[in-house]
Amino acid sequence: MISSGILDRSSPVPLHTQLTQGLRGAIVDGRLTPGEPLPSTRTLAADLGIARGTVVAAFETLAGEGYLVARPGARTTVAVLPRQPSFASEVPPQPSATAPSATDLRPGRPGTRGLADAAWRSAWRRASAVDPAPDVDDETGLLALREQIARHLGRTRGLTVDPGDVIVTAGTSDALLLLAVSLSGSRRARVGIENPGYPRVRMILGRAGIEMVPLPVSVDGGLDLDAVERHRDLDAVVVTPHHHYPLGSRLDAAARARLTAWARDTGTVVIEDDYDSEFPHGRAPLPPLRLLDPRNVVLIGSVSKVLSPALRCGWVVASGGVRDRIRQARADLDAPVSEVAQQALALYLADGSLARHTARRRRDYRHRRQLVLEALGSIAGVSLAAVNGGLHAVALLSPAEPAEEAALVDAIAQRGVLVAGLGAYSVPDAPSSPAVGIVLGYAEPTIPQLVEALAVVAKVLRARDAGGGGRSPHRGKGERRRGGWGVGRAVPAEGAAGKGQGGGAGPGL
Repeated sequence: MISSGILDRSSPVPLHTQLTQGLRGAIVDGRLTPGEPLPSTRTLAADLGIARGTVVAAFETLAGEGYLVARPGARTTVAVLPRQPSFASEVPPQPSATAPSATDLRPGRPGTRGLADAAWRSAWRRASAVDPAPDVDDETGLLALREQIARHLGRTRGLTVDPGDVIVTAGTSDALLLLAVSLSGSRRARVGIENPGYPRVRMILGRAGIEMVPLPVSVDGGLDLDAVERHRDLDAVVVTPHHHYPLGSRLDAAARARLTAWARDTGTVVIEDDYDSEFPHGRAPLPPLRLLDPRNVVLIGSVSKVLSPALRCGWVVASGGVRDRIRQARADLDAPVSEVAQQALALYLADGSLARHTARRRRDYRHRRQLVLEALGSIAGVSLAAVNGGLHAVALLSPAEPAEEAALVDAIAQRGVLVAGLGAYSVPDAPSSPAVGIVLGYAEPTIPQLVEALAVVAKVLRARDAGGGGRSPHRGKGERRRGGWGVGRAVPAEGAAGKGQGGGAGPGL
């Protein structure tokens, strides 16, 4: 019997959402067992006193998530799910061991299940049916792919792009290395980087001998343009204006105009990582910086978050003298992407398959984002950031000390879930006051894995609040409060609100 108590008609949360949450919680709890048949939608609607369409919507959502099995002409049943390790509150976890079969919520990985559909297989079959060229004719990339990238950016980002301005790269990391090489000259180049920001930017520019200048970024204010404008001798600045990684802030129209005006005035090249522009959640995407200043802004992008980082394919779009220097660097380093892969992606783009796949993923990620909001959005002392786009969220902790962040990440890992600490994204020893929190990705696990993992994270964060919420002024810095971060059995939280570890995958590879 499914109780009508799972519905609260005075709540602003729609009834179909409440029913979905209640049934999902009952399945995860074990109150509804694998293989158990559910009442028909008509019967359950009558029992609960709600419209049948409300029950149908809940059943369809749960079947799509993998919690229910619906077969034509048969009763809908509870699916058999792989179980996460359980952690009883009276049994303390081992302090140094990560639980087996951990669910990895570290950011940076998109969902790839179902990618290899008929359109995907057809593109690769056609690309591999042609004899390969005897050598690389153009290090900037296959013309067919560069043309399709130009068309793709015209459709999705409103840019008019000459295929001659497109240079194919092995993802964002290769693009950054290419740009670093193009900046090298008789003196050591100086490049502004976001702080916090994508750790791999620091790694690549450091390997290339670039002097890096940290530029502060905050959750509310975004990139500190006052700090940017104090610099008059930067060769370039690397920014993620559409959806900052990892805080999620973005530059509005006035800030974009101000940044590009400063860059023109100082002769600074703006390297725009168009990160997460494919996945806005509930807000209109802003146009790229390159639309404001195509000669001074270099746009980099990839298919890493739309398809997979494992494909190792992306692009640089640049014009004028900047483009010429990048093309020369590309010729020196040689072409990094197989022409077979380039041909397959050109075909996949040409027939609209990438656009259709992106639309499917956008719907899926918006649903997953809602699960994050439901699980973590109502926890005292926790505010969610970066949830208006992309594939990750940041749970900001207040009040909190950096030492507590590491302890929380460790406590969550001991219970079978891997997340990243926000501190790993900050430039070491930079003069700033970094926020404290955890970063988690929600795109790659299955929905059942995601829901159970989020329940573990929620339990640990709630236990933190129950223990006092932040560090007491009478305790030593980083000392755990009484009760630690112990959790009991994982159950999903109900109610809604409004890249690898720190140095791992991020905006794009």
